[in-house]
Amino acid sequence: MEIHTVGPSEFLSIDGPANIKVIDGKLYVLGVEYGPGSAFTVMRGRRIIAKSLSSGKVEIVLGPEGNFERVSGDNEVIDVWDRALAVIPLRNSIVVVLGAMDVGKTTVTTILVNKGVREGLRVGVIDGDPGQNDLGPPTTISSAIADNLITHLTQLRGLRSVFVKTTSIEHVWDYVLNSITRLVNDLRQNYGVDTVIINTDGWISDATAIGFKLEIIRRVGANYVVVIKRGNEADGLINKLTEFVASPIIIPSPPNARIRDRDDRKIRREMGYSKYLMPSRDLSINLREKPIINLPLYSGLIYDRRMLSLIRRSLNLPLYYVEQWGNAAIAIGNTKEYQVRNLGSVSVVVLPMNWERGLLVALEDEDHYLLSLGMLRRIYYNIGKAVISIPRSFNYEGRISHIRLGMIRVNDNYEEVERVLYINRLESLLFNRGHV
Repeated sequence: MEIHTVGPSEFLSIDGPANIKVIDGKLYVLGVEYGPGSAFTVMRGRRIIAKSLSSGKVEIVLGPEGNFERVSGDNEVIDVWDRALAVIPLRNSIVVVLGAMDVGKTTVTTILVNKGVREGLRVGVIDGDPGQNDLGPPTTISSAIADNLITHLTQLRGLRSVFVKTTSIEHVWDYVLNSITRLVNDLRQNYGVDTVIINTDGWISDATAIGFKLEIIRRVGANYVVVIKRGNEADGLINKLTEFVASPIIIPSPPNARIRDRDDRKIRREMGYSKYLMPSRDLSINLREKPIINLPLYSGLIYDRRMLSLIRRSLNLPLYYVEQWGNAAIAIGNTKEYQVRNLGSVSVVVLPMNWERGLLVALEDEDHYLLSLGMLRRIYYNIGKAVISIPRSFNYEGRISHIRLGMIRVNDNYEEVERVLYINRLESLLFNRGHV
């Protein structure tokens, strides 16, 4: 523990884990003024910038890897952000925060959350980034309600999560749109929030990404849009925004913001999987009772040995399980890769042996909300059961309605080893033919 004297308008950079208590004077942190006797926490791996509003003293307790230093205010955007965000009347509003990766969207979302809590509002929050989700596990869009001041979104307790199968929105953007809209409606209709703040992902660079962001704004009926601009990254988005929002709020990104590379992001996701799933236990599920919703095994015609033999000869493939739904079928066999074959009018999707092992899946309730993330270990086709690794603490087995396959394969250490894009193609084929 150390006590530091600060002067007016000094800027303090604090890396967590750290606990800060104001002994005398005032500190401005993420939209909140902390006076004598008040305290706040900075979580591990996070950095906040505090501004002293007067002379005073602060008590700082640093944990392992924590750090404190005084920095120049020349490169800070606290005052610019505060003035820009102050014009947003949060009551009865929906605010969408946009920008590229690592420009400060989570920080701005936190400031808006604190602003609403300070005003006595019940603040709903949605994290719309399945790759770096702070309210739920990776691969989800999640919601929470803020009743207290925070220094980071991870301090909020997740309320609901929707599993979107992957961390790359470009593969499932329509499903993500539906999920965000659904969570907004849920917060407003079922939890009576006064305002909703939506933090989004950093995909803004191409026409599809821009269209996706504009559609979020349209579907949720956003009153205000905040765009954090770094260089010319968001110019295309800003140019299109004026067709949807009369006066988008454009603010600069911090010039010294840390930009994480792809490896850093992957490590954070893997830490998210392991944090959520470990320690784990294996759960056996009867797929006839709790089906895989995007691959409805045991609901079609299962081929007997004679039919299997005919199909093997027709396709010249070593198959051991075939199931047909009208003009679509799946086959499991000793092949190396996903492929689609035609037998007359029937499209046969051939899945390689052990295709399911390591796939992230969702155990969902009857309303299609996530109950638990899991890792699929094996499907036993002869008895119609699946074995799934789930958190040892999970105790809502009676609420499981169905399973949803994801598109990410992990190993036993929950490290990402493959994006299984053919899951999307398989689901689309079955959906287009009316079988999902």
